[in-house]
Parts: sequence; structure tokens; C-alpha cells
Amino acid sequence: MSSIKNNIAQHYRITYEAYSKFANGINRCGTIPEVIEGLKLHLKYLLNFHVIKMLFQQEDQFLFLSIFRDNVSYSMIEEQSLLLYEQELLKNGVPIKTFEIPQEILKHKIKPSQLQNAELWAWSFQKNERKVLVSLVADELTPFAYGDVEILKLVTDCLEAKFQEIFLKNKLAERSTSLARAYQTIKDQNGKIREIVENQKEIIEERTREIVKKNEKLLHISALNAHNVREPLSRIQGITQLLEVFDDKTCREELFPKLYSSVEEMDVVLKEVIEMASHELVKLKAEKV
Repeated sequence: MSSIKNNIAQHYRITYEAYSKFANGINRCGTIPEVIEGLKLHLKYLLNFHVIKMLFQQEDQFLFLSIFRDNVSYSMIEEQSLLLYEQELLKNGVPIKTFEIPQEILKHKIKPSQLQNAELWAWSFQKNERKVLVSLVADELTPFAYGDVEILKLVTDCLEAKFQEIFLKNKLAERSTSLARAYQTIKDQNGKIREIVENQKEIIEERTREIVKKNEKLLHISALNAHNVREPLSRIQGITQLLEVFDDKTCREELFPKLYSSVEEMDVVLKEVIEMASHELVKLKAEKV
């Protein structure tokens, strides 16, 4: 009995050490390909399996991982691409253990004839309202037991957290790029407005005193418009600086709505500036004729 307890304790110790190496390796990853390399290196020391299929929910899509020995591939798929048993698993969350294995799981990986009493295990885990579907094929030669489910859950939680971190970083980078482009567009429009004002000044200086008075009026309007433009622009600049300080939830719920509102206000002001300047130019041309 003492020998059995010692063996069990040693088994748990080895498993814990293997998982610690796996988790530390995954935590250091910054991209999905780096995570894939970590899976190739460590997963075989944690679980017995022939094939593992993992699906990590990301909004209306799933990150699909296919693991067979040291071969790991990944892609983004739609929910309608899930197999029938996966769609049922997604709805009811009831774990599956069956000898009926869909050919799509083994296709291009291993022939059914190479397996001895193979079984399909499948689970639906949930993390922060996101679903994770895991399917595993094992047999008598490479057995998977109920006691291994806990280590599989730890592996799944570790991967889900890392993938979520990567997706959030990518999303923030994309939004930052979009905001930078929007800001550049605003700067370009301000430049065009300044060009219009300068052209108006050159024309007005060559005309009569009456036109000079109108030029002064235009300059006054331009100063007023510049003040109106500066207010939403200042808010946009302030918000873009806050994006680096607040967490993603605060950015989504508080900062981005304010940013979108300021951009829309900027667009309205710029349209009014262009419309007003164009109107004055038309009047000048009409009076000159």
C-alpha cells in the first residue's frame, strides 16, 4: 500500500513539474505561433492522446487547434463549421465519451485500423462567458482516464487565458492604428482648410477696400472656426493618451464612445467650416463678375 501511495505521489509530482514547465512556457509567448511551439514541446508530457481538437470562442468565431503528435495547426472558423456533436456540445455542455468517432477528426492524421478500441472524449468548458470545446481521441495503447480530465482543464484554462491576451493586444493595436489614421485625416483636413484661408487672403489683398473688409470678415470666421475645431480635437488628443492607461473594459465602455462622439463632432464642424468658406468664395466671385 505504501508503495502504491509513493507511486501516486511521484506521479503527481512529475505531472506538476511538467505542467509548471508548460504554463511557464506558454506565459512567455506573445503570439499564436509561439504558443503552438510551446504545445509541441510540452503537451506530450502531460496527456496521453492520439488527436486533440480545441476550439476557443472569440466573439462570433472560434480559434481552431488541431493537435496530432508534434503536428499542431490552427485557423479561425465560423460556428457553422463545427461538427454536429460539437454543435450539440456547444448548446447543452454535456460531456461525451463514445466509441463513435467522426472521420473528420482522424482524417489525414491516423487510420482507424491503427487504433485499438479508440474512444472519443469531448467537453465544453466555459471561461468568462467564452466557450472552449475540447475533443480527444485515445485508445488502449495510448489511454486517457477520468483522472486526466483535471490536468486537461488546467491546460485549457492556460491556453484560453493566453489566447485571450493575444487577441486583446491585437485588437488594441488595430484600434490604435485606426485612431492614428483618423487623427491624421483630421490633421490633413485642417491643412486643407488653412490652404483655403491663405488663398482667400491672397485674392482679397488684390481687390478693393470693400473686398478687404470682406477678407477681414473671413479671417474672423476662420478664427471662430479654428476655435470650434480645436475643442473636439483637444478631447480626441486627451482620449488617445488615456488609452494607454486604462484597461480594455474601461476603453470599450467609457473612452471609445467619447472618442467616437468627438470624431463625429469634429466631422460636423469641419463640414460647417468648408461650407461657410465655400459660401463666401461664391459671393466674392459673383460680385466680381
